[in-house]
Amino acid sequence: MAATPESPPGRDAPPQPATSLTAWLRGRTDRQLTDLLRLRPDLALPAPPDISALAARITVRSSTQRAIDGLDTPALRALEHLVLAADAGGEVIDPPPDEVAELFDRALIWGEPDRVHVVPTVREALGPYPAGLGRPAAALVPLVPDLTLAPVLRSLGLAAGSQPAAGRAVAALLADPAWVAEQLSDLDDEERDIVERLAAGPPLGTVRPTRPTANGSADEERPDAPTRLVRRGLLIPLDPQRVELPREVGLAVRAAAPNGRRAVDPPRIAVVERSPSALDRLGTTAVLEVLRLVDALAESWSAQPPTTLRAGGLGVRDLRRCARDLGLDEHASAVVVETAYAAGLVNATNGPEPAFLPTPEYDAWRERPPATRWTAVAVAWLGMTRQPSLVNQRDDRDRVINALGPDVERGTMPGLRRQVLELLADLPPGGAPAERADVLAVLAWRQPRRAPALRPLVESVLAEADQLGLTAAGGLTGYTRTLLAGSRAAAEHALASALPDPVDHVLVQPDLTLVVPGPPEPALATELALVAELESTGGASVYRITPASVRRALDHGRTGEQLLALVRDRSRTPVPQALEYLIEDAARSHGVLRTGTASAYLRCDDTALLARAVADRAGGSLRLRLLAPTVAISDAPVTTVLDVLRNAGLSPAAEAPDGTVITLGAEPPRAPSRPPARTIVSRPAVDSDVQLAEIVRRMRAADTAPQLDPRVAALGQMAGVTSAGTMELLRRAVREDRYVDFGHAEGDGRITGHTVRPISLAAGLVRGYERDRPGLVAYPVHRITWIRLVEDDPEL
Repeated sequence: MAATPESPPGRDAPPQPATSLTAWLRGRTDRQLTDLLRLRPDLALPAPPDISALAARITVRSSTQRAIDGLDTPALRALEHLVLAADAGGEVIDPPPDEVAELFDRALIWGEPDRVHVVPTVREALGPYPAGLGRPAAALVPLVPDLTLAPVLRSLGLAAGSQPAAGRAVAALLADPAWVAEQLSDLDDEERDIVERLAAGPPLGTVRPTRPTANGSADEERPDAPTRLVRRGLLIPLDPQRVELPREVGLAVRAAAPNGRRAVDPPRIAVVERSPSALDRLGTTAVLEVLRLVDALAESWSAQPPTTLRAGGLGVRDLRRCARDLGLDEHASAVVVETAYAAGLVNATNGPEPAFLPTPEYDAWRERPPATRWTAVAVAWLGMTRQPSLVNQRDDRDRVINALGPDVERGTMPGLRRQVLELLADLPPGGAPAERADVLAVLAWRQPRRAPALRPLVESVLAEADQLGLTAAGGLTGYTRTLLAGSRAAAEHALASALPDPVDHVLVQPDLTLVVPGPPEPALATELALVAELESTGGASVYRITPASVRRALDHGRTGEQLLALVRDRSRTPVPQALEYLIEDAARSHGVLRTGTASAYLRCDDTALLARAVADRAGGSLRLRLLAPTVAISDAPVTTVLDVLRNAGLSPAAEAPDGTVITLGAEPPRAPSRPPARTIVSRPAVDSDVQLAEIVRRMRAADTAPQLDPRVAALGQMAGVTSAGTMELLRRAVREDRYVDFGHAEGDGRITGHTVRPISLAAGLVRGYERDRPGLVAYPVHRITWIRLVEDDPEL
């Protein structure tokens, strides 16, 4: 009688519990695997070839570390409690179901809700003190030397002995909850304070060595509190100066506290309410100031370009000079410099002596409306992979980190900036945190593992946002909210509505100052920067006209008549006669003394003035020599002659060989345009659910590929990890001249099957002849995911 084949299990049969992480992942739905790849994007770079490879990546310590670092406080506490429960062989505290579900979604635990398995690398990532609790007594007491353990045994009334038997006796007492509770009830205030602080975590403490008495023996009458706790067995000495609170004692102390479970509710941010329009008006002051600072930076670097360091970046002295020119401290100056560089407004020149200069993009940028200019700066700051707060700090090799240097690169900064600003965006419009510490507390609650490292970074991000006008008084402005929402045009419109209207006039004061009652138009701002010195900014700007500023305008090709016309046309108040005299006197003396190249020559129709220039002590370094009563020469460059004589109070002008006056600075030098800024990937591994779903589909297909061929008994392994079994089968096939079937992981994640007769195995490649394919083929051994010897002839 023929045997009846065994029927497959019915569809209604209950599923069997997974016995491994790989099997559990195979039982997850496609939607759940897609969510896993979204929550842990490093698992999808590159795309895993199959489910086994995904399981292997999940258990990599660095990947587990990143997943745990992304947990908020409740989820982290739940994970710690599950680890403690697994170590204790039972439950410590039941974590909330929502947090457990998140841990399942991130594949930090697997199994069923009533039978949870923790991924092995989770324990390594959490460290030896999960939830701030010490190690179990059974692991700690065996570390205590016999000499230190002897007084503990005597104090506890245990028989004298040595390790390990004596240690097991002490550990047995600590494992008894009733005995631990009795010991804790008998503590004095000082002892209780110590155990409560250690129970709150971390469980390590330091003790002072016991002081000897006058006769040289230790004081046994009344030891200090830590020594008394050691002799009670409630503290375990690791060495003469360090102690650790056992896990059993820590749990008992927490259970006896009024709130046995530490609070996990998110902290609240106290909010200062303002109207959104008032907050926007506050922000526009910083907006106009940062635009002025970028202009001042470009003008300063056009006049005196700072050289580029050999290793790249801006020197310390140049940054200090830049801070002096901008009227800021060095940190705030570094923010302006780095942001302008990220926006492509400044760049380094090419050539043997590179220097930093504005780019042609700056010239186009300064002609745009203020709202458009600021938006370009804000977008550059949000996306730049640089951290200005590192400037002037020391690196690991104790070298100064320079502005615009390679050591300022930090790829995580764009994500952190957006995370901080989105937290402020959660506040009601017009609201601002009453205390900046509240913002830090919320971010620490969201990512407690990263809190110590994030605190200084978040503080610098908040300060930079205030400086650049994205926030005002600590609150997010309305135009910044719109920009974060993704609408740049709408943000420009909102900012333009909040900015005061540009003004095209000035108010001339009797003290030769010009008051600009609002943001000046670009053309007016350019002229004022040339003819006057900025004294103060704010809702109204104050400029002062001085002899030096008038000479600067004359050096740039303006005439006295043009400067007087500018003041008269732009002023809404009468022009003081003293200002007219100042401009006319400067214009009358400007260019009377002229210089050229001989290396340089100096000529003047006024013989007395020329003689004064030659005899002046300040001009001694020029080595001037009279050739005629109206001509002198120098071997110094023309620019040096101009600078020295101007510093001496004279007003020389440069002239061409034909005698015409050369206008200096009419076309300022420019650096080449910057290519698109290199950005470090801070987005998810893939861009959409469609791509994630495709990765999951390919993993599913590859996972079942070995079963498609009945001759194949697949050996699954992670692509990139060559097993000893794979190498042995390949060597055997070469020796016996046999065919092998194997799977090969392609670059796009697909697994393709091949039947090959290998002839050599060297340099990480297996070479041979493939069925139905002419010529010699070669495949990387590390891409083989499964392999078997073919028992029959593949041609049959």
